[in-house]
Amino acid sequence: MEKRRAAKIREYAVFCMVVIGVYIGFKYLSPLAAPFLFAFAFVAILHPLLEKVQDKYHIKKGILAAGILLLICVTAGIGIWCIVVFMIQKLGDLFGRIDLFEEKFCVFVGNCCDGIEKKFGMDGAGIERFIMERVNIFIENFQVQVVPKIMNESVGYVKNIVGIVSFLAIMIIAAVLLAKDYNQIMEKLYAREEMKCAMKIGKKIFHHIGTFIRAQLIILFVISLLCASALFLGGFEGGIAIGLFTGVMDMLPFIGTGLVLMPLAFWQILNGYYTKAAICVILYVICAITREFMEPKLIGERMGIFPVVILFSVYAGVRLFGVFGILKGPLALITIYEIYLFMKEKKGVYKDGKGAERSGI
Repeated sequence: MEKRRAAKIREYAVFCMVVIGVYIGFKYLSPLAAPFLFAFAFVAILHPLLEKVQDKYHIKKGILAAGILLLICVTAGIGIWCIVVFMIQKLGDLFGRIDLFEEKFCVFVGNCCDGIEKKFGMDGAGIERFIMERVNIFIENFQVQVVPKIMNESVGYVKNIVGIVSFLAIMIIAAVLLAKDYNQIMEKLYAREEMKCAMKIGKKIFHHIGTFIRAQLIILFVISLLCASALFLGGFEGGIAIGLFTGVMDMLPFIGTGLVLMPLAFWQILNGYYTKAAICVILYVICAITREFMEPKLIGERMGIFPVVILFSVYAGVRLFGVFGILKGPLALITIYEIYLFMKEKKGVYKDGKGAERSGI
């Protein structure tokens, strides 16, 4: 009994150390190792293709890897640039209509307060005055605090851009070097027993990551198509572009499509287009239901992890790691999960004493 209790305590202690190690790795080591891990994953996935092309056309694997990565980076850069230009254009249009928006908002608030006064006998003028005072205070605080802060942090944005360029450059160079010596590196890694275990866990983690990314891309495509079609058929100006952008925003946790559809619905109400506002609200509900229906099918059933646990990992990741916790949180969860399964599996092997691997769960 005492031995069993001591074994349990050791097991829990090892698991706690694993959790702490994963946290330290994702918190402090991942920024240093990220370009090399991405390069290694890229080369590992495309290595069979690189070897075939090299044997057929006698082009070195390093050059092929660099060319493919450059093509991917340029394509992604063009896509991001188009999105940024679209957002800047829409923001410019919004700021250009700020006076019209303020006028329509005042009329909307006045009508609502008049209706409240007629129906409930309350002081409509007082309510309107209170609301407009709060709005003016908010606008003044925004102009005094938020806008200067954004301008002062412009240097930080430039540093981030330089950091991204440096990351991509290091990743491409690392991919070229890894592609050149990939076979020799893998032979040396598999020659050590502990590295075999690490590679086994790593393969399962990358499999889960691929499943997660594939699922998110499918959901993004479906919701983008749904939003673009609904807004276009609903007669919204620039409905297709707004719908596609809304689909991209759906990837953000907690906010999702509501970041675009709710302000759009409010703007339609201010302009008196109540049918279009209803379309926005209904579309938001449909998008939320669509994601809730597709995620268990595409993620939970294939990964063996409940979607609510994935959601928790995203929330915890943002709290622990900042913005990049949206990705780091699920990755940390998957890493801990696979290490736990591996520990249980090894425990089952040792308990059997037969050397045949089996799951301990």
